Amino acid sequence: MTGVLPGWLRQYRRAWLPADLTAGVVVTLLLVPQSLAYALVAGLPAQAGLYASVVPLVLYALAGRSHAQSVGPMAVTSLLTAATLSRLAEPGSADYLALAAWLALLSGGLLYLMGRIRMGFIADALSRPVLEGFTAASAVLIVVSQLGPLVGLKGGGATLPAQLAGLFGQRESLAWPGVLLGGAALLWLVWARNRLRPLLQGLGLRPAVALLLSRTAPIVAVAAGIAMVTTQPWATGLPQVGPVPRGLPLPDLPALPAVRLTDLALPAFFIALVNYVQSLSVAQLLAAPRRETVDPEAELRALGLANLGAGFFGGFPVTGGLSRSLVNAEAGAQSQLASLVTAAGLALVMSTATGLLTHLPLAVLAATIVAAVGSMTSLTPLRVAWGTDRADAAGFAVTFLAVLLLGVDTGIVAGIVVSLAVWLARTGRPHIAELGRLPGSEHFRNVERFDAAATLPGVLFLRVDESLYFGNARHVREAILQRLDAHPVSRLVLVMSAVNRVDMTAVSMLQALDDQLACCGVALHLAEVKGPVAAVLERAGFPARFGGRVWLSAGAAWDALAPAPDFHI
Repeated sequence: MTGVLPGWLRQYRRAWLPADLTAGVVVTLLLVPQSLAYALVAGLPAQAGLYASVVPLVLYALAGRSHAQSVGPMAVTSLLTAATLSRLAEPGSADYLALAAWLALLSGGLLYLMGRIRMGFIADALSRPVLEGFTAASAVLIVVSQLGPLVGLKGGGATLPAQLAGLFGQRESLAWPGVLLGGAALLWLVWARNRLRPLLQGLGLRPAVALLLSRTAPIVAVAAGIAMVTTQPWATGLPQVGPVPRGLPLPDLPALPAVRLTDLALPAFFIALVNYVQSLSVAQLLAAPRRETVDPEAELRALGLANLGAGFFGGFPVTGGLSRSLVNAEAGAQSQLASLVTAAGLALVMSTATGLLTHLPLAVLAATIVAAVGSMTSLTPLRVAWGTDRADAAGFAVTFLAVLLLGVDTGIVAGIVVSLAVWLARTGRPHIAELGRLPGSEHFRNVERFDAAATLPGVLFLRVDESLYFGNARHVREAILQRLDAHPVSRLVLVMSAVNRVDMTAVSMLQALDDQLACCGVALHLAEVKGPVAAVLERAGFPARFGGRVWLSAGAAWDALAPAPDFHI
C-alpha cells in the first residue's frame, strides 16, 4: 500500500502539520480572487477559475515532487487561452467553455506523454531572453486588457493596438464609480505590497506573521468591493461577477464543438511548452534553498495530470504560479499537504460562499490582476542582455514586439524561431583559434591572446570551438582553407577538444578536407578527439584513413611533429 503513496506522504513528519495547515489557508485566501480574475482574462465565467484550481491541486500533490509548488490558473496561460479560443468561438458561449476544457485536455495529454518519453529537454526550446520577452509583453497585454474593466468599460483585443483602439472608442462611456472603486482597490494593493508588512511589524507583529497578513491584501480588496456594491447606492450599478454556481464540478468530457482537433493541437503544444517552462522554473527556484533537485520528466507528468484534471472538471490550462508558490513557501509549506488543504478550502468556498462572490465588482478583480501582473512588465532583462549579449537582447526585443503587435500565439512562434536562429547563428560560425604552446608547459593557447605562445615551423594548430554538424561543416571547411592560404604549412593539426559531437555531414567534410589537403601536400592530423566523437569516426573508417595521424593530446602531436634537434660536435 505504501508503494502507491507519494514520497512526501511516506516520509511525512508530524512537526510539519501546523506549517502546512497555515500555508494551505493563506494560499486559499489568495487563490480565490486570483482564480476568478484569471478566468475572466481567459474569457470564461468566473467559476471556471475555481474549477481549474481544486482538482489540479490534488493531482499535482499526489504526482508532483516540488514541496511548495501551487498549481492553478495563471495570467499568461489565461491570456494564451483567450487568444486561442476567441478565434474559434464566442467568449462565454457553451462552445467556448467546451473548447477551453479540450485545450486543457490536449495540453495535459501532451505534457504527460512528453514526460513518459523523457522529453524534459523540451524546456530548452525557449531561451531565457525569449521567455522573458514573451512574459513581459504578455503582462503588458493583460494590464491593458484590464484597464477597461478597471474603469467600468469593456476590455478586449488580441494585440496592443486593438486594445488601445477599443479603449479610445469607449472614452465617452467612462464610468466614474468604476474609476473610483477600481482605482482605490489598485492603490490599496500597490501600497500593501510594499508598505503593509513594515507597518504591521512596526505595530509589534512578528516578521513572519506580518508577511502572511500582507499577502492577504487581495482578500481585503475583494471584501471591501463586495461591501461597497451591496451597501452604497453609487456603486450598485457597477458590473459584477454575477451568479456563481454552488457546489463542486462533476467530471465530464464535453463534446468537441464543430472545429477540427488540429485547430487546437498547435496552440495546445505552445501552451504546454510555456506552462512546463514556467512550472519547472518555479520548482527549481523552490528547490534551491533546500538543496533539492527537480526531475524534469516527473514535473512533466505531474503537470500533465493536473491539466487533464482541469479539463475533465470544467476548467482550462493550468501551471505552477510563481507568486502563489512563493507565498506557499513563505507561509511555511513543508509538503504538498499544504496544496491539499488549499484544495479543501476552495471546495468549502465553492460549497458555501458562492453567493458572496456574485456581488464581486469586476473593477476590483481587474485591480487584483493589474497589481499582480504589473511587476512582470519590467524591461530590466532587456537592459541586462544589451550589456552582455546583443543577440539575446535582439531575441527579447523581437519576441516582445511580436507579442504586442501580432498577438501572443504569433509572438511565441516568433520567440521559438528567434531562439533557433540565434543558436544557428552562434554554432554555424564557430570560433576557430590558432594555437601556440606556452613555453615550459603543456598548455596551448590562442596566439592572438597570448603573445608568449610559440608556434611550430611548418605546422599549423587550429582549434574548432564548437561541435561539428550540418549547420557549420561548410563554414569550418572554408575557414580552415583560408587559414592555410594565409599560413602555408605542410601539416595541419585539428585540435578537437571542444568538439563534443559530429554528424554524418561533418564526417564527410573531414574526409573531403583530408583528400583536398593531401592533393596540396598538406597532411591533416587530429588531436584530443573525445570518446563519443572517436566512436563515430571509428565507425566511419577513420582509423584506417588516419593511421599515425591521430594524437591523444596537442602536446603529443607537437612533440611528434617538431623537427629533430640539430646536434653539432
